[in-house]
Amino acid sequence: MRKETLITALVFFVLGSIAGYVFRAESSPGGTGLASGGGANTMTDAASPAGGTDPGAGSVNPALPPGHPALSDAAVIKTFEDQAARNPQDPNPPLQLANYLYDHGDFNRAVTWYQKATQLDAKNVDASTDLGTCYFNLGRYDEALKQFQRSLTIEPRHQPTLYNLVVVNMEGKHDYKAADQFWQTLHRLNPSYPKLDELRQKLDESRPSGQ
Repeated sequence: MRKETLITALVFFVLGSIAGYVFRAESSPGGTGLASGGGANTMTDAASPAGGTDPGAGSVNPALPPGHPALSDAAVIKTFEDQAARNPQDPNPPLQLANYLYDHGDFNRAVTWYQKATQLDAKNVDASTDLGTCYFNLGRYDEALKQFQRSLTIEPRHQPTLYNLVVVNMEGKHDYKAADQFWQTLHRLNPSYPKLDELRQKLDESRPSGQ
């Protein structure tokens, strides 16, 4: 199992403090969903704007023969699209394409392919959560919350999803009571979860007095 990756940070403290994170749970090439940090991802402090990353930087290309030159973004996307067309019941090509688009900040197109992947593999909790994270990055907070709730129906103790629910309720919906409840749930499950203490600080500082 690969390490978890902190991916999007759309929320920042005003001066010199930590960013609020939403987790991206990437699936392995074999199709087994894992909350992981393999592939293209490294720990970051901010979300890449749509289309704003260096094309191909750190990205996972489809398997190529030794010595084959790296593919362009368009070629990689076309390869995955062709794989998906040839194997319409296989959730792996659309999932790989969705991950690739996500890593390049193309959240609109990533949504389409995560939807395809989750339709084909409804039990993939990581793909479900990645779809919710795309919605969050697009400012579609209600859809993000619904998607994260779907993830919890697959795996009620899925920790990246619980973390995401804190962030979306706090930053997207300003529902501090709900954010606190999800924080408490995650803290009971794993008090050492990455960035959980920082998230507690952000939640306490964001909450209006009296709430």
